[in-house]
Amino acid sequence: MTRKRILFIDDEDLLREAIYELLTEMGYEVTVEESGEGGFRAFTEHPGEFDLVLTDLMMLDMMGDEVGERISSIRPDIPIVVMTGTPDNLPPGKAKAAGVCKVLGKPLTKAELREEIRAALSHSC
Repeated sequence: MTRKRILFIDDEDLLREAIYELLTEMGYEVTVEESGEGGFRAFTEHPGEFDLVLTDLMMLDMMGDEVGERISSIRPDIPIVVMTGTPDNLPPGKAKAAGVCKVLGKPLTKAELREEIRAALSHSC
């Protein structure tokens, strides 16, 4: 069975390291980027190689919903999950318009992250 590949984008060092560790422990192959622009560039270089995009909402260079919108314009089928400490900043209508299938409130437990990633990968988000 092929390992699922996740593009993970977050500009906060400690959180990026912790989530990377969790995702790899869960068996995913993870490409990590520390900015929205870097994440978008990594995606455009290999758009068919990713199974899911997991991104922070609030980043200095580009908001997560903008990353989602740009990525989904290239590959509308890819599940995009946004994590944020302020879920009200990305209401459902705005999220859907940006191609985001799920908005996760921080903090989340390992079990919550695992379940949400599985749901998104099965396209049930």
